Amino acid sequence: MEKQIISWITDYQNTGDEAVLRQVREVCWPIVEAVLQEKVMDDEQANNLREKGIERFPFIISKYQADVQLPVETFLQNTYRFYFHQVMRESS
Repeated sequence: MEKQIISWITDYQNTGDEAVLRQVREVCWPIVEAVLQEKVMDDEQANNLREKGIERFPFIISKYQADVQLPVETFLQNTYRFYFHQVMRESS
């Protein structure tokens, strides 16, 4: 599955195809959701982070570099942990 996801990400990066982006987000969002659940204190905060995370997904996924050979899951976990931390810090 990892190879397929990387293929979709590369395709999105090269074409900007929104359908491919939706496919990548659908497959990868559970990873992001798990990171989100680590960070949240309440439902309002979860919804806020989720909304911001979805908005930021195209940018974040566009930064994935297949040639680095970092697993997509690790990339998303690390990137979203940092991003959610920043969002929470800015809102406090």
